[in-house]
Amino acid sequence: MSIHDIPDAELRRGDVACTILCQMDFATNPQRWWLGYGDLTTGGVTYRGTGDVIQISSMSLTYGTSAGMITFTIPAASPEMIARCDNQATEVNNRSCRLFYQLFSMQEAGEGGGHRGRLIGSPISVFTGRMRDMRSTSSHVERTIELEAYGRMSWQGKPPHGRWTPADQKARFPGDKGLDLTPSLKDRSVVWVPAG
Repeated sequence: MSIHDIPDAELRRGDVACTILCQMDFATNPQRWWLGYGDLTTGGVTYRGTGDVIQISSMSLTYGTSAGMITFTIPAASPEMIARCDNQATEVNNRSCRLFYQLFSMQEAGEGGGHRGRLIGSPISVFTGRMRDMRSTSSHVERTIELEAYGRMSWQGKPPHGRWTPADQKARFPGDKGLDLTPSLKDRSVVWVPAG
């Protein structure tokens, strides 16, 4: 869904607000949460409220592309959360993460931060990426957990996987001999004779 699918009359009422929904597909325990209190069901998915426990870094969005990198932070993590954070590479790395905006009517919002308002439209996708690098820091003063998610645009400058060597080519396609002659061409010039 796009914001263009919502009737203008809804958007021009002057009481429209938005919240962020998040889907994190951890290997064994996928999470669906939103920045509010209580449960919120939209688009056929129920999101648990996290209140102000999780913070999301600023996103740089441009039309038609996804943000480069987002950092999720839990600034006041409990000792139990810190213990569960360690050695989670297989649970987290390269798993998908999605962020959505959900519009709602502020006039009908519930008291005490709970959501009882009327939702406007379906969630609008603003970020799709892969999670990586969950880490925790702990001191006698504070405990923090950070998780990074990388969107499509952040991978544009990444070097290609592997090199153009016979070993890399055989790792990609076992039995392929297409690059076997490459080492013998070092410091040689190849003259192509036109057919005819």
